[in-house]
Amino acid sequence: MKVYSLMSAILIGSVPQNFFPIKEAYASELQNSLNSDSTSFNSRNEDVLYDEFERKKLLMQLQKISPETKANYDANNDGKVTILEQTKGRDPLSQIANSEKIVASNIKIPWSPYIYPEWISASYFQEDVSLGKVAHIGSRGTVSDVDFTQNQNQAQPQKISNKDGIEFLANSGEFLTSNGQQDARWNYRWYLMTFRIDSNTGSSNTTVLLDVNQGNSAGQSSPKIWFNKKTGLNIQYLGQAKHGLDKRLITSKHLFTDGIQWNVVVLGTRYGRVYASLNGVNIPIEQGDYYASPRSPKSRTFIGSNSSRNSKWALDALLIGTTEPSETMVKKLTGWAAQRLGFQSKLPKNHPYYAQAPVIDAEDHPHRYTHDDKTWSDWGKSLKDTGFKLSNAGKKPINTDSFERVFYDDFRNNRITRSFTNEGNLWQAPGFNTAVGASAKLALPNTFPNVYKHEAEIKQQTLSLAKKGRSWLASAFYSVNDMGHGYSWEGPKVFRIRAKFPKIPQSQLSPGLWPAFWSYGTEWLFWRTSNRIEVDWFEFDGKNSQWLNGIASHVHYSHFKNNIFAKNSNSYKSYKVYGGELTEEKSNIKGGLYFWDGQFHTWEFVVDNELTYINVTVKDDAGQEHWVEVGRSKTAPTYLERLDIQLDYALKKANKEPTTEQPFIVDFIEVLQKKEQINSFHPPFQARPEITGELQVGSTLTCQDNLQNIKDVRYYWFSDGYPLTYSSKSTYTLKAKQAGTAMRCMVKAVGALNMPEAWSKSVNIKAPF
Repeated sequence: MKVYSLMSAILIGSVPQNFFPIKEAYASELQNSLNSDSTSFNSRNEDVLYDEFERKKLLMQLQKISPETKANYDANNDGKVTILEQTKGRDPLSQIANSEKIVASNIKIPWSPYIYPEWISASYFQEDVSLGKVAHIGSRGTVSDVDFTQNQNQAQPQKISNKDGIEFLANSGEFLTSNGQQDARWNYRWYLMTFRIDSNTGSSNTTVLLDVNQGNSAGQSSPKIWFNKKTGLNIQYLGQAKHGLDKRLITSKHLFTDGIQWNVVVLGTRYGRVYASLNGVNIPIEQGDYYASPRSPKSRTFIGSNSSRNSKWALDALLIGTTEPSETMVKKLTGWAAQRLGFQSKLPKNHPYYAQAPVIDAEDHPHRYTHDDKTWSDWGKSLKDTGFKLSNAGKKPINTDSFERVFYDDFRNNRITRSFTNEGNLWQAPGFNTAVGASAKLALPNTFPNVYKHEAEIKQQTLSLAKKGRSWLASAFYSVNDMGHGYSWEGPKVFRIRAKFPKIPQSQLSPGLWPAFWSYGTEWLFWRTSNRIEVDWFEFDGKNSQWLNGIASHVHYSHFKNNIFAKNSNSYKSYKVYGGELTEEKSNIKGGLYFWDGQFHTWEFVVDNELTYINVTVKDDAGQEHWVEVGRSKTAPTYLERLDIQLDYALKKANKEPTTEQPFIVDFIEVLQKKEQINSFHPPFQARPEITGELQVGSTLTCQDNLQNIKDVRYYWFSDGYPLTYSSKSTYTLKAKQAGTAMRCMVKAVGALNMPEAWSKSVNIKAPF
């Protein structure tokens, strides 16, 4: 049997008919089910995967339930649909399908991770190799060039029968190897591995099963999975700590080691912590929060190892996926794998798939931004009618009393740490986008020269540019780390920043200066096949220091340029609410605005459901500060998605380099959300979170999350909106600084579908006598 990978299938235009084993009886059963009013839709292949005939039947069934999925998938009318035909040039099916209709229907569609292939980065199955020595196993998934190979005959594992897996003999040093994945921290977010192992064989205690990006540096051997005869199954991740490695290691003895029975392990990282489930039992984990790692150094990945003392073991399947699956999805992956190998009865009796197979449900349809280019283009055209010139420019802005503060940093403390480490939980630098500095390289915090100067006495944070040798260094910090964990906001919101630039005449400014206050959507960091949302609230330049680039709005195609879902590798058309000078004539603001004026201005961006506003503070003739509106537009759909906050000072190529320090000085940053949103809650929350404990300094408060059936939770604590910390601990011990303030906790149910949030009421901490 010839071996194909999904990517090679893309090149030849079709996954071969025998890529998924099928029997005519099953196809007939499916057709009968489809033509009947039955409430079941059966896929009973031996590998519990949908082949191309079944895929067409599946899509026809989904189209009946959810007309949103209507499309001519079988373009060549050959009676089957390949993964490529399902996906090429389309948005992922899980985004298009109407989950409410699917869940409400009585049709029980057997679940497979390949119903929605966007979940899979790479995967390997015993069905994909022929009997005999295994020299190659192809990958099915969205990441290319990761097939496993072994050119040395003596080191090749073997497949003896069609159901016993790929066998690695005892004391053999047999292994397979593939190219490493430098972006594994994003692209390889979860793993499923089904294997069996014989602990009575092998002259060593330790047998390596999988080693991703093998090495000893941060981001390498992450994960590394091995069996030890004394400790059981071991899972390791290597991240970056402030000084040295951040090593995460978890173990479990809840596995079968007789060499006959199969095991299934599902593992990954979720919101800064490692999780794992072995044979349906969650592995208890005692570890700190904030796990992160840099991009992995170039290395290779191994199934097995060259150790000649290994135990005998066999691989059935290895799946590697994107995003951070919910707790329910981890159970679903386990149940599917157990059903595939026929050992679901060995799962715990309280496991949801102990007695039944998983089916498609709401968990398969998490919220994702689905771009509609017509809606986007219509919104862009509307800017001509409702944009700056026809707005309330120069006059009193809209009232924001319907919003309430949820985040406020006055930079009383220096809390900028490296974005790829476990150091901090507020501002992260330099962020995941290395291109932000333009022609200047982004600098790390706490390095020389310092482009992140913090002045504790006056509570101000600076971003700046600095010359180092012949090159320039730029600065940037984000409210989330490189993995997308941290502070971000969805729905209507208000972003405020109070900042200033030194008083410098236009003649002394470099045209290449490019400071900005902006946001990225966080979704694409979790779902690598997703569009990337960018909203640039303001961008200034040294070329014309009265020119405002106000709310530049972009939707970029997927980060994967060769990804099968993207229509092309370019961005959609970009739009700008206002791009022009803020002279008095054009802005209706008395005296206009010159940004390098040595004065603080508070900028406010109000995103409401219908309209979005740009407001700013200016001084009158008496020196009193007051608000004015700069412009408004209809709210673009991207503005209501979950967005982070980013600040940077970039340098574009210019004939004239900066000659003096021209820093971007920030006094505070504030975020508000709708009161009705803060006061509401939705399942799995049974009620709003509650704070309990003595409301005085020295006491420990507890945030009661009021969640049902969710274990993986993050607790965010705020004092008058100032972010104190977030972690998996539900308690916070009050310090003297919190005396006389209003405390509040926000709960993020990271183990639930869409990671929903809910806020407690504020409680007042007793002031000192």
